[in-house]
Amino acid sequence: MKHSSALAAIVATIVLAMLVLGRVAFESQADLVAANAYRDDDRIPLAIEHYRRAIRWWFPFSPFASDAVSALKSIASRSEADGDIAGALSAWRSLAGGLAATRFLYSGSSPELEHAHDEIARLVAMDRSAAIDANLSIEQLEAAHRRLLGVRVSPDPWWGTLLLLGMVVWVGALALMAWRGFDASGRLRWRSARGPLWGAVIGFASFVLGLLFA
Repeated sequence: MKHSSALAAIVATIVLAMLVLGRVAFESQADLVAANAYRDDDRIPLAIEHYRRAIRWWFPFSPFASDAVSALKSIASRSEADGDIAGALSAWRSLAGGLAATRFLYSGSSPELEHAHDEIARLVAMDRSAAIDANLSIEQLEAAHRRLLGVRVSPDPWWGTLLLLGMVVWVGALALMAWRGFDASGRLRWRSARGPLWGAVIGFASFVLGLLFA
């Protein structure tokens, strides 16, 4: 009976994972097709938006996300060559935003994302319309913008992991205590409830610490 339940749980997990992966792949391909159509129709702002969405629907070894990245880089280069700095910035920012949305807790630096940040900083530094920038060189402005783009606002990986694990342990221990810690009449069985109760306390403490420092 236990083996059958475990097998059913594994099969259900695999099926669910395949359904999720299929949905992600379908949405990514659909956005890429829409983006290409808008680009062919010279509706570049709409193409840029759908390319960004295609990147955000990322999954391992996704050909659609990589095609969207290449397309946005091409649009950015073409726009800058045509003197459309705003269009080039929009393409690079969409590329950076799409890639940033695909990061995991322990993701390392992405060369494509770093390149996009470099290009955004370079193009923004070329706009010297703000009075506060009057006394700074283009190189200084570019370096300042690049530092701002390099600031990571995502949670600290270790504290974030502690937060998530703490929440899982906390909720799981409370559920276990509710199941094993009381008899049929609703009276507390301390011997059975003691372990889950300590687990809930430790899990809650981990959750609070992760929430404070993540």
